[in-house]
Amino acid sequence: MNLPALPVDDFLAQLRDALGAAAPYLVALAVLGAAVWAWWTIRRAALVREALADRVQVEVVPTATFDPGEGEVGRWARQLGRVHYAADGVPARGSAVRLRYTAVEGKMRCYIEGPAAAAAVLNMPGFAEVEVRTQHGQADIHPVRFTGPGGTP
Repeated sequence: MNLPALPVDDFLAQLRDALGAAAPYLVALAVLGAAVWAWWTIRRAALVREALADRVQVEVVPTATFDPGEGEVGRWARQLGRVHYAADGVPARGSAVRLRYTAVEGKMRCYIEGPAAAAAVLNMPGFAEVEVRTQHGQADIHPVRFTGPGGTP
């Protein structure tokens, strides 16, 4: 008893022939994809390394009557969340904000560290009774100066 040839056998034979013809192109595409992935990974690591090397630090100094409400804390958290967007083009690992607390001679100090591209956001006061001090020796934001006619400022 012989079974008639099924159309599935013809389809599988055509598929095998097509894959055999396309195999060199698929291999080349896979190699190209791996090369692009490796380049992107190396480039991203370099961007993160560069961003981590160029960071600014500000000190947050509260007053003696500092007692923030829940709304103020929420606004400050949203403000710190905007640092990532202000540091446009910096990968997430390089645009992270770090809060660092230290105690010097019995006084607690709070420092905020972030990417230099977002220095303006870091320098904004988040609370009404808090002073933000830029650390000396760190990158400062310089004003833009336009020259007038004849090269005079």
